[in-house]
Amino acid sequence: MNKQEYLDALRCALAQMPGEEKEKQIAYYDELIQDMCEDGMSETEATARLGEPDAVAQELLAALPLSTLVKTRVRPSGGFSPLVIALLVLGFPLWFPLLSSAFVVVLSLLITLWALFVSYAAVVFALGLCAVATPLALVFGFAEGSPLVLVGLALTSAGLCVLGALLIPPLFRGLTALCRAVVRGVKSIFIKKGR
Repeated sequence: MNKQEYLDALRCALAQMPGEEKEKQIAYYDELIQDMCEDGMSETEATARLGEPDAVAQELLAALPLSTLVKTRVRPSGGFSPLVIALLVLGFPLWFPLLSSAFVVVLSLLITLWALFVSYAAVVFALGLCAVATPLALVFGFAEGSPLVLVGLALTSAGLCVLGALLIPPLFRGLTALCRAVVRGVKSIFIKKGR
């Protein structure tokens, strides 16, 4: 595929993108192909290296804000027909509760997962405090009981704190990846497929 064919296919695949932004992206890829050609590649090799225009367009559309995608997906270019407006108004008691319920369920699941993560981090922090406070209580005479048991409790708390702290970074990365995946999934609903 030569440069012009590639740019035309990319322009067609980016039909959902607002005009000014689309032209910026087309100009960027035009310049990118020119730079590759100046470095000794043919237009066919340069376009092959960039990947399929549809795949590039999907990545570019996924990077757009959700509000832009919703506006371009929901509002047709020719405006709404009277039939569509009537169906939207009459169907409102059905589609709005379903849509808002789905949103609330997904949001509550994400909030619950983050709350569990914060609770886990609080338990790890409390174990660390226990590991520090138990020997101090023993030294200053605030603790009663066998010193050997208290030292064992402090060491156990310290060990559990260290093991628990090792899991915090991967759990945090997993939760942030899950949130990004949910956002990408919601965005993908509003990205038009095909040409």
